Amino acid sequence: MKTSVGFPKIALSVALFACSSVLLARDLGVVGPVYPIAEQDMLQTIEQRLTALEESGELARLEDDAKARYQAYVERPEGVRLPRATQNRTYYVDPSLTVPYDIKDHEGRIIHPAGTTINPLDYMTLSKQLLFFDGDDPVQVEWARAMVDGDPLHIKPILTDGPVLALMKEWQVRLYFDQRGQLVEQFGIQAVPVTLSQDGIRLRVVEHGLNNQR
Repeated sequence: MKTSVGFPKIALSVALFACSSVLLARDLGVVGPVYPIAEQDMLQTIEQRLTALEESGELARLEDDAKARYQAYVERPEGVRLPRATQNRTYYVDPSLTVPYDIKDHEGRIIHPAGTTINPLDYMTLSKQLLFFDGDDPVQVEWARAMVDGDPLHIKPILTDGPVLALMKEWQVRLYFDQRGQLVEQFGIQAVPVTLSQDGIRLRVVEHGLNNQR
């Protein structure tokens, strides 16, 4: 059987709590010096810094440096240096991939659940032969130029390294660049020049040996 708490006990508890609150809130005096908060606005600080940079000419120099770095990257992006192929070699690559998430159609219906293995060549055709070469190797450049001139409509030239803009101006042909060697890694390319074409649901990769040329 529960024992009810009587009104006197409740009143005593409230009184004790009130007394303790008064004691805790008692003025203890000034412990140390008190200063007003004088935090400067962040945007104002940035504006003052930019103004100082502009007046000193440092801002213009930073802008010029940024433009120069961007121009240099456009002219010579970050590629990958591969050895020149020394012999003719052919191998095949399965381009199948496993989707990490559900692929849905325009109505939200799941076409391929996560974990499904898909071969893109089941749904598309590689219309052009991909030609990978090193734009810093004069031998490969000469060989690739002859290949492109021989069949310009069916070959897509891709640099793995080198001055892509300079060659584009010289050849008067649109060139592509495999930035950071992403395609090279995907297709397992270990030496260049290489041509890559479709063979059914596989990719046919051919290394063209240029070891006798200098």
